Amino acid sequence: MLFRAILIAIAAASAGAMLYVGAYQTRLVEHLSCPLLKNGCEAVADAPFARPFGIPDGFIAAAIYLLVIILALLHPQIGWVLWSLRTLAVLATAANLLGVFDMSRLGAWCFYCLLTTALSPVLVWLAFLL
Repeated sequence: MLFRAILIAIAAASAGAMLYVGAYQTRLVEHLSCPLLKNGCEAVADAPFARPFGIPDGFIAAAIYLLVIILALLHPQIGWVLWSLRTLAVLATAANLLGVFDMSRLGAWCFYCLLTTALSPVLVWLAFLL
């Protein structure tokens, strides 16, 4: 039960961070505050790689994390729920690592993206502990 609560908290923090980035990408938020990294967050959010399929990646990531929360709130002992949750956690981690690779090529860093990337291994570990 504790592992599930921590998993939900990590997914909620990640979803919130990515919703904020997505809001900037669609200009619902005029400026993206970027702790520690100055204008790097805006540079990354405005980069061409930040819109796969024409959709702001902040919203794509937030949707993945919200699905993780929903699945964690369901009965995770059910096989398909558990494996779907694990698959989404691994997918989020892979997407975050790809984002870090893209940021390194761009030469700019996004605090929120790095935060979710740092939390991703813990999310996967917790998903496999359930």
